[in-house]
Order: sequence, then C-alpha cells, then structure tokens
Amino acid sequence: MSSVSYRCPECGGELDLARTPLESGLVRLAVLGADGFALDFGSAELHPAVRAALAPCPHAGAPVWDATRLEPIAREGLARLERAAAEDERMAELLQVWRPRAFALAGRADELSREDALRGRLELRLADVERRMRAASAAGDDDEAERLHARYIELGTTFAGRMVAGWRSTSS
Repeated sequence: MSSVSYRCPECGGELDLARTPLESGLVRLAVLGADGFALDFGSAELHPAVRAALAPCPHAGAPVWDATRLEPIAREGLARLERAAAEDERMAELLQVWRPRAFALAGRADELSREDALRGRLELRLADVERRMRAASAAGDDDEAERLHARYIELGTTFAGRMVAGWRSTSS
C-alpha cells in the first residue's frame, strides 16, 4: 500500500490516506464501489467524501476522522463490501478482517458478537498506542516511545491470544 497524499482545500494540510486503511477503504468503497477494489486512494473522486468525513482543520500526517460525519459514508461502504463479499472470496476475507471496526464505524456495533466487539476494541487500542508512539518519536521523546512500544507489544500479544482462542473455539 503506497502513501497517498490528500491536501485539504481549507487549511492546506497534507494527509496520508494509507495511514488509515480501514476508514479510507470504507470511503473508497462508498464512493467507487467494490469492483476492482484495492487499497488505493489516489482517485480525485474520493476527495469530496474524504473532506466530508474528516475532523475539523488543521490537518497533518495521518487522517483524523469525525465519527459522526464518517458514519453514513462508512455505512454505505460496509453495505457495498457485504454485497461484494457474497460473491467474491477476497472481499469476504476483507470483511472478516474489517468486521469489528467497520461495524462500529458504520453505527452497527450492536450487531457484533461479544468476541468481535472485544476484538474491535483491542484493534482500536492498538491503533491509538501506535499513533501515540509515532507522536512521541516525532517529538524526540524516546523514553515515551519505548514505553508505548512495550505497551503495543503487550496489547498485541493479548490480541493474538484472543484471536487464537476464538479460532480454536470455532474450529472445534
């Protein structure tokens, strides 16, 4: 997945849409559909929907999405992904991976199983720790970056354990 810049027409900030593949991917699905889907965000057709779903200016680096503004776009993107998953194994696999967070973004978290909801929360925590770790590194705070890296590993180990436990329970 390559870096794709989006320049906000209001503040001039540059965002790398590839840094938030789930959110950016749902926007892409909502706007362009699932035919030939790839995590490629270079199409100018995406920009109005991206702008509509972003948090307020100023923007820089990784996109920060406004949950309320993103929800209807995510709902449409998820609906298109679900339809495509019924006919395309690759899209079915993507839906399986994205399911917990995509359902939450689309306002459908109440449809998730307890295990999926937990998985989604762990994924969000991992993403938050990663964001904070990058910010600490960028600010030159190596001690904080290392502390957050250790936390990321701890959460990742928990996440992997949950995934294996869930896999074992469904394969028995």
